[in-house]
Amino acid sequence: DFNELKNCDAVIEAVFENLELKKDIFKRLGSVCKDEALLCSNTSYLDIDEIGSASGRPEMFLGTHFFSPANIMPLLENV
Repeated sequence: DFNELKNCDAVIEAVFENLELKKDIFKRLGSVCKDEALLCSNTSYLDIDEIGSASGRPEMFLGTHFFSPANIMPLLENV
């Protein structure tokens, strides 16, 4: 239920690499999350500007990339 995310300071999405799915998720997150919430997508190669624009607030969007395997390489790249 997306409404349970309305008071979060940051939301990190980590669905599979499907641009349309990610855009749909961020459109929903943009309408539910508080204005000052960071909206983050874990993507390796999709256009983060296009995903962020779908949220309606690209200035609060950032791309993230967790290195794999996470239990051995605890690194997070922020784009």
